[in-house]
Amino acid sequence: MTSSIDTTFNYNHPLISIVLAVYLCFLYFNMKNLNRMLSIVKILIIFNCLIFYGSLLFMDAFDFKVHLPLHLCYLTEIFILISLIFKTKFLYPWLVLNGLGGGITGFTNSNLPTDSLLVENIHLHLSHFNLLLFVLILYRMNFSISKKDFYRSIIFNAIIFSLVVWFNLVFQSNYWFTASRPPGTNLALLFPDWPYYLYGLIIIGLSSYVLTFRLFSRNFSR
Repeated sequence: MTSSIDTTFNYNHPLISIVLAVYLCFLYFNMKNLNRMLSIVKILIIFNCLIFYGSLLFMDAFDFKVHLPLHLCYLTEIFILISLIFKTKFLYPWLVLNGLGGGITGFTNSNLPTDSLLVENIHLHLSHFNLLLFVLILYRMNFSISKKDFYRSIIFNAIIFSLVVWFNLVFQSNYWFTASRPPGTNLALLFPDWPYYLYGLIIIGLSSYVLTFRLFSRNFSR
């Protein structure tokens, strides 16, 4: 059973997203030490994961069919953390390509039902905040993405998508919303039922990839 706080937080998704977006703009124009900002992203992701999974386990509410970090945005957040911990930039192009479109989508859409828990809403907002903050920091660092990175990232996502489809078939889950459209108010409502909404979401995802690539290929020359 959800509390009135849970419900209120869920219904105020647009307002919370606007507040976080304004704060991101403030951070972008006031960033000084970019490496320190990346360390802050690392701390935020660790905090987000500990609070989310710790709370779900404490409340005995964890469901592996729903709460594993298999959705692309949450998977991207985990790999941002791994990349920052091991100080490797190998996955940075893939993370940026996923992060910008995914972060904006998470701020402008909700895939949570109205009876979702407060901790689920916090996790949704903070995860997408972390994605956008990471992308903004790399933009300030003049990070660039090559065509090779672009196509390789698409192939990588296609492989992950195939594995997620297999997982959903085996465990009757709905990661990446391959089985049914996501709950909440989101872009999937613009399209007909399965599988057409899935095609629509894929087209939107590819479009965001193209826009992000153009934004981050501005300084690339070889």
